[in-house]
Amino acid sequence: MIGIICHEPQRPFVKEFFELFKTPWEFFRATGAYDVVLITAPTPVIPDARLVVAFGASRYSWDVDCVVEMPGEGSSIRVDHEEHRFPVYGRAARLEASPSPLATVAGGAGVVIAEYRDGARRVVRVGYDLFEEVRLLLCEGQPAEHAPIPTVDVHIDLLRGWILRAGLPLLETPNRPRACDFAVCLTHDVDFINMRDHMNDRSVLGFIARALIPRNLRNARSQFVWSRLWKNWAAVLSLPAVYLRLCRDIWFDIDRYAEIERGLEPTYFFLPRKDQPGEAAPGAQPVSRAAPALRAARYNVGEHGSLLADLKKGGAEIAIHGIDAWHSAQQARTERTIIGSVAAVEPAGVRMHWLYFSPSSPQHLERAGFSYDSTLGFNEGVGFRSGTTQVFRLPGTARLLELPLNIMDSALFYRGRMGLSESDALTACGDLIDTMKKYGGALTINWHTRSLNPERNWDGFYLELLSLLKAHRVWFANARTVVEWFRGRRAIRFEEVSGSSARVKVACTATDESGSLAEGYTLRCYRPGTAGSHAVSDIPLSGQEITVTF
Repeated sequence: MIGIICHEPQRPFVKEFFELFKTPWEFFRATGAYDVVLITAPTPVIPDARLVVAFGASRYSWDVDCVVEMPGEGSSIRVDHEEHRFPVYGRAARLEASPSPLATVAGGAGVVIAEYRDGARRVVRVGYDLFEEVRLLLCEGQPAEHAPIPTVDVHIDLLRGWILRAGLPLLETPNRPRACDFAVCLTHDVDFINMRDHMNDRSVLGFIARALIPRNLRNARSQFVWSRLWKNWAAVLSLPAVYLRLCRDIWFDIDRYAEIERGLEPTYFFLPRKDQPGEAAPGAQPVSRAAPALRAARYNVGEHGSLLADLKKGGAEIAIHGIDAWHSAQQARTERTIIGSVAAVEPAGVRMHWLYFSPSSPQHLERAGFSYDSTLGFNEGVGFRSGTTQVFRLPGTARLLELPLNIMDSALFYRGRMGLSESDALTACGDLIDTMKKYGGALTINWHTRSLNPERNWDGFYLELLSLLKAHRVWFANARTVVEWFRGRRAIRFEEVSGSSARVKVACTATDESGSLAEGYTLRCYRPGTAGSHAVSDIPLSGQEITVTF
């Protein structure tokens, strides 16, 4: 059992941290018995536990290290801890004269984490506040420069490592479905359906310019693909026939997605209103109502009921690409009603158009009845904006969960964003997949409709990416199903934990639309062995309750 001593305002973030690191814990009780105690608030004496992990940039009265706070310069520091290099965003301190350093500031500018013995007790002293880091990451996110690092999950990995290093037993419920490395959600923002909706607006004029003089004609293997140029020019020449409905619309590719992703359960986010750019987010480029092509949809979703029905029939989920839902619960309810009436099912999820979001957005979305959001990602990068590979509960909400967005086509390839070649983009995506294999969780990909066709021609890359994913043990499922799997994991409880046993209660299980268990949960047991080693065993949680001994 882990006991937590923290500042009162940190309690919500402690609770969320231990929904991500699903292991037995409780807030410290004077009468409790603990193998491990984590501290972020002052204590008069060092607690009695086999392992004490003390966090913070201020000195405790019982500290043996000289704690020197590093001056804040408005930017993060990078910390090296064995194979980990990760950012710290809040206050941090050097631990001077530490006999056993564990981690240093990148570049050797001082010790940040150290350990020492205090009788039979092992103490790990950390020069930053874990739960302040969790608060900053989940509430504010991290900059794109640190996007590839799942910083919250690194902190979990470090804590797990310190517990095992101390020779202690550990129970946890892994954040990946049984027999899988991680989950994958294939999603599509439906910003465009047909070119005929746009006639000669800015989107079409931009298309013509980029099609005639394409920027990149090399594929993910760095091979020059002349056929892309011919396809682009043929698409431009076909415009009159497209507008006269004499040939297939060159922007419509949803049927191609349906064929490519057969059996993979994608999620489509449809815009609810035509010619409505919505309110501009603070600091964003103003949206001119005289130029709706800047942000507004040019299609009327109500005219595409048969398309939504076909997608549902093929196993896809229909969700909302919110316009004004980010700043108004009433607007969110209205947008949900519009899509729900066309789809003949109440949408569970939402992703904001242009990834607009504000500190109050979670409350608006929860009041509107959404069960998940999938907005928190980067327009200008790929990776982990909230510092985690996992679904998590948004601050200030009771039920709304966040499915983070990790990979987006326009972030990879647009000029002014990452602007990568397909070869470099595949390397970046491969690195993220390696990270997912290590940390588990859910990888969410957004490939816009229109992206499979000229002038983008990102179909070949998308097929390469899917092949790369299929080479691993992944669980493809729609966003709603993955979120509900994580919701089921959050409902698992550790009860009656003693020094040698624990009762684990599965309060509910994740189900798919047929009502059957989507994917199983596992209890992982680390039992101390000889010479600091651990025997690791995985026990399927197939029933409602299980008791384990260790």
